[in-house]
Amino acid sequence: MSPETFAAIVADAALSPNVHNIQPTQWRRIDDATVAAIQAPGRTLPVGDPSGRDVAASHGAAVEGFILAASLRGLTLSLTAPADREIARLTMTRTAAPDPLAPFLTRRRTYRGKFTSDRAEAALDALVQAAPDLTVLRDRDDIDHVARLNDQAGLRAFRHGGFRAELLAWMRLSPRDPRWSVDGLNARAMEMSGLEALGAGIVLKPGVFEFLDRLGLVGVLTGEAAVVNSSAAVALFHRPADEPPFETGRRWHRVWLEMTRLGLSAAPMTVLADDEAAASALAARFEQPLGARLITAFRIGRVADEALPPPARRAVADLIA
Repeated sequence: MSPETFAAIVADAALSPNVHNIQPTQWRRIDDATVAAIQAPGRTLPVGDPSGRDVAASHGAAVEGFILAASLRGLTLSLTAPADREIARLTMTRTAAPDPLAPFLTRRRTYRGKFTSDRAEAALDALVQAAPDLTVLRDRDDIDHVARLNDQAGLRAFRHGGFRAELLAWMRLSPRDPRWSVDGLNARAMEMSGLEALGAGIVLKPGVFEFLDRLGLVGVLTGEAAVVNSSAAVALFHRPADEPPFETGRRWHRVWLEMTRLGLSAAPMTVLADDEAAASALAARFEQPLGARLITAFRIGRVADEALPPPARRAVADLIA
């Protein structure tokens, strides 16, 4: 693996999904056949992710992305024992044909807007077959139930001042923000108009949020029910309760790429898993696999390619340690 090939693979792997688009993974080329993934300094979420589970899953997704990107270049990489301060170590073992999901690595996007009216039944049928760890909900009452739970859980999260402050630090609400195209969640990716982005920056501020909350107005401003209800389906993603989050992240990435392969777009609603009341309500209404835990819920549907937002990503030089 030459330095040029390494850099090209890093660029593709950077498109892997990760929590709040904080992009916590950096890469180190050890030699021609060995690469290490390491934690990027300062790219954690101490309030929203105090256990580090979401960041660890993001590392797993990034490593899976690196393996997929390498396969596009005919290279097979295997996980080997990491050295101190490494998250993972990858060693080239042989040449091979590309992974079937590899071509969709650079095409996957998070889409947070409303979907088209296409119910995408054939694609959803195929997704059920391809991803048995998804519980795919298509009934409109079920989707509405999830939409209401998502709004309730989201409001409870927003009421935590520290969480709001941390989220705001990663939000890019104006194209004039120097990090608009680099990291975090920009207004374009969140499907916000300029006026909506301006309003979000005001509403989420300390004092303003609490005042509006007392008036009962915050739920109207932060709710996503209309968007969720535009989905062709909602998919509950379960994994074994004792599975390491790094491995969960690898599977999370592959499940999402299966959606992309089938022409579907998606956005995760992880607050449904993080909020105990919402997760319990989902487990009570829908059958949860024995010994599994809810990782996230995806809202899924069709959207025109031109409506998908361009990815905000750090420069390759910043991703290489």
